[in-house]
Amino acid sequence: MSGTVAGRRARYRSTIVWKGEFRALRVPPVYLTAVLLILATAAAGAQKWWGGAEFGFQHPTVGALVEPASALRAAAWQSSTFGGLLLATVIVTIGGAQLIESGTWGVLRLYEHRSHVLHGRRLCAAVVFLALVQLANGLTLWIVMRVMAALRPTPTRPPTAFDTGTSALGVLDAGSAGWGEALTATAGALLVQTLYLSLGWCAAALLRNSIGALALGIGPWIVTAPLLLLPIGPYVPHAWIATLMSLPGEAQYRLYFWVQATGDGSPTVRAALVVGCAAAAAFLAQLLLRSERVLRPID
Repeated sequence: MSGTVAGRRARYRSTIVWKGEFRALRVPPVYLTAVLLILATAAAGAQKWWGGAEFGFQHPTVGALVEPASALRAAAWQSSTFGGLLLATVIVTIGGAQLIESGTWGVLRLYEHRSHVLHGRRLCAAVVFLALVQLANGLTLWIVMRVMAALRPTPTRPPTAFDTGTSALGVLDAGSAGWGEALTATAGALLVQTLYLSLGWCAAALLRNSIGALALGIGPWIVTAPLLLLPIGPYVPHAWIATLMSLPGEAQYRLYFWVQATGDGSPTVRAALVVGCAAAAAFLAQLLLRSERVLRPID
């Protein structure tokens, strides 16, 4: 009997802990960034459809977004590049850097001395939240495109050799996709965002400063983007992500800072590189969070 009671108490404490992790994400900066990402995607879809309606024909890459699978894949492309990077960095800044900067992380360590457990729970909660944002983004884009199709129905014309169908934000170059492709893109986007989260946690644990963690989480991706134009371009992580997500070149020009990443190479190899970098960053973040320096008062 005592074992049953102890098990119930353990499950209850675990439920409370996980609720606390998700509650920590319910803050205005995180929600605002997520909403802005969704609104930007929806606005781009509406603008592109309206422009095609004014012209009298829709390009297939725009018309395909009335399909839920195509809209979901387009949302995954948004989440795996700058939009997802920004959201992941904000989550780490609010849920990690501020805790360390204020000394709250040290207090949490008094109740759970295993830093890898604390870090793992925060990371898993963030990934689940990002997955929900992806689904909301894809659903919103699909609804907006269905509404636009009802308001301004126009035929779809086949692409020509001189028409790239480039959209306002690039997110609309998804074309028609099946559910397998959409789910694969969603999983790939979550993997890329895990890399962003892990690198952000490294910055937060190293700097113990919110502004510094935010800058270090985003800055290196922007600074290294021009390297894609050099012969070392295929070895830059931006190109690995482009290949992993099967990003079309025209979409990248307007949606991402890593412009002209060709996406050449094997997606399997690129996926292994992203997984390896994410695992290494997560391990390094855990080591930094376990150090005594994190437990010391703020200087």
